[in-house]
Amino acid sequence: MFNDSTPTDPLKKLRLQRALDFINGLGPKQRVLEIGFLGGAFCAELQRLGHEPHGIEVVPELVENARRAFPGVDFIVGNCQEKLPYPDGMFDAVWAGEVIEHIGHTDVFVNEINRVLKVGGYVILTTPMHNRVKNLYVVLFNFERHFNPEFPHYRFYSKKSLTAVLERRGFKVAHVSYIGRFAPIANVFFLAAQKIGNKAVMSEHRY
Repeated sequence: MFNDSTPTDPLKKLRLQRALDFINGLGPKQRVLEIGFLGGAFCAELQRLGHEPHGIEVVPELVENARRAFPGVDFIVGNCQEKLPYPDGMFDAVWAGEVIEHIGHTDVFVNEINRVLKVGGYVILTTPMHNRVKNLYVVLFNFERHFNPEFPHYRFYSKKSLTAVLERRGFKVAHVSYIGRFAPIANVFFLAAQKIGNKAVMSEHRY
């Protein structure tokens, strides 16, 4: 089991372990970008297992803390809603746990992940799950808390909607599973999609 003293949420530890297992299954020495690394322990664990991790985080203080805690890992400050500061086709995998729902311009985010991934590489995501059953459950029992305007979730994804966003931009979904409760009302879903081609598509709903 992934062991990090920072996340106290058991579901977060399950998400991290699932991502770690998926990356290890891709083979030895994968070059991995973690978007939104927080404490940096996941990157450090990847390095311990023989992979080449890189981490990007928008908060400078978090980057400084991670550099002090894990000086052997490449951590940088950057905004994943803009151009990522990496060359084309650099990574075998990109991991973004509980990030995409906070992104205002999903098109830029996914286009940039496509750009920095090798063809055949994987984007690995987790995000709170939504579908008709889950939405009904939320409306009936948890509406005000779930849609709290003080909480910074911009987007709410179902398996169908996230698959459409990714497939429109050069990915093919390879794996979907659920974490927390049972599938129709699961807390989050875990998705991995393979890059099958270079493709950048801007949304028609920009303002």
